[in-house]
Amino acid sequence: MPAVVQAVMFLGADSLSMMVAETRGDTHRVLDVLSQPLELAQDVFNKGELSRYTMDRCVQIVRGYDELLSEYRLAGEVQVRLLGTNILLNIRNMDTLVNRMQITCNLQLEIMDDGEMTRLLYLNVKTLFNKHPELEKKRALVLHVGPGNTRVLVLEKGRIAHYGNYRLGAHRTGITIARAETDLSGGESVLVREHIRGTIEQMRYDVEGALPHAPDALIIFGPDFRRVVEGATGKTAVTTARLSRLAEQIAATPMEQRTARFQEDYASVCYLLPCVHIFLAAAREFHPRTIICPAEEYDHAFLDSVLPATSRDDSALEDEVVHFSTLLANRYRADLAHSDQIVMLSMSLFDQLQSLHGLTRQDRLLLRVAAILHEIGGYVSPKNHHRHSQYLILNSEIFGLSRRDVEIVGLLARYHRHGPPSAADSSYAELDLNNRLRVQKLAALLRVAEAMERAHAHRISSFSVRFNNRRLELLVPDVQDLTLENMGLRTKGAMFADIFGYEAVLLPCR
Repeated sequence: MPAVVQAVMFLGADSLSMMVAETRGDTHRVLDVLSQPLELAQDVFNKGELSRYTMDRCVQIVRGYDELLSEYRLAGEVQVRLLGTNILLNIRNMDTLVNRMQITCNLQLEIMDDGEMTRLLYLNVKTLFNKHPELEKKRALVLHVGPGNTRVLVLEKGRIAHYGNYRLGAHRTGITIARAETDLSGGESVLVREHIRGTIEQMRYDVEGALPHAPDALIIFGPDFRRVVEGATGKTAVTTARLSRLAEQIAATPMEQRTARFQEDYASVCYLLPCVHIFLAAAREFHPRTIICPAEEYDHAFLDSVLPATSRDDSALEDEVVHFSTLLANRYRADLAHSDQIVMLSMSLFDQLQSLHGLTRQDRLLLRVAAILHEIGGYVSPKNHHRHSQYLILNSEIFGLSRRDVEIVGLLARYHRHGPPSAADSSYAELDLNNRLRVQKLAALLRVAEAMERAHAHRISSFSVRFNNRRLELLVPDVQDLTLENMGLRTKGAMFADIFGYEAVLLPCR
């Protein structure tokens, strides 16, 4: 099998990096890793947009990387992917940045969303567990400090018991502190500790149900974690005291000297103290039996996981998304037996009608999550519970799903009953055409599944489909009287008929 050369460029909070690798089958060999400093986070968190200088700097670095890739192109085609950190999602001039990259560098900039970042964090945790299987048997608290957000996972014997995402990143905190004009005794560390204290307390409150006792392990990931474990390899344990000493050392070093002392560029070293203080605050709040700082270089592993041709099996991640959604449904006291039945029926409809709807594996996952969560609004009130379900979903963190995915799941819950999707609903109207069509198709399938479970009696355990002229016949074994379910289909099946052009009807079969 011939080798394929790929490159991934990543526009991060404080650098623009590139990894070049040679892939052959399922294996690849890293050929080169490069990084150039870039103070992107300063623009994002100070101004809410990128300056022309920063954009020009991005173009300059990308063009330089492209010149280096020309040497690899002598041997054949090079696949290139250009990614951007998720903190770019909310800048005012993101379209301008995307256009600059496309016009001047002939590259399509992909902005990573929260779902993708969560996936990469999960892969890092699974990689650690594969290398050290004893960790998977324990109760672990995983803390990932990013530039703008901190993500928290609680894992009980390898399964996710809690997920939270907080607006407390190293760069966001560092810039906020730098803007402060308060003259507190104790200096920079006091400001950082006061800034993060409320969020850490909120974390403690949020995870209390999933983590009633001290975790066996606190696993910390972050762009600057290697400052804690210099020169170590494999799984490395640190202590709260060691984190405290490191924070003291950083705070005692004048900013202009930190670059030399910690051997990092200025853009990165500015955010080292907030990152370590967040780790330290979590260690003091949760009292873990051990603190583990994976010594594999985080940036290297990150780039490696997003190479253009990196193979990925998302089945384990999808299982965790479903597991977490079930935990969320249980929190709102949903009828899990009913949800399980709707999941079975909607998944069977999706699979048997694949050639009709033409949707993707990701769409199937969103339909499954919606089937689990569609009635959680009953926790608020049975009246208009579909609207309450949408509200609860939109205001929940669903592990492994992007914000757009969560919005689609919320819409599916909203439209599992009553009127069809409408432009009068701003959350639906704001979607682009492709996503509106996805919502319509998935909601139509969910409504048919709901009609098939009209009695909440789990009478239909299986069915097959048959097309007969303009009718979709759902053939049900072992149930002779389907009157109640067909009554439901006459109302809930109308949307399916409008979208797909087939009237759904239930028929008994032997």
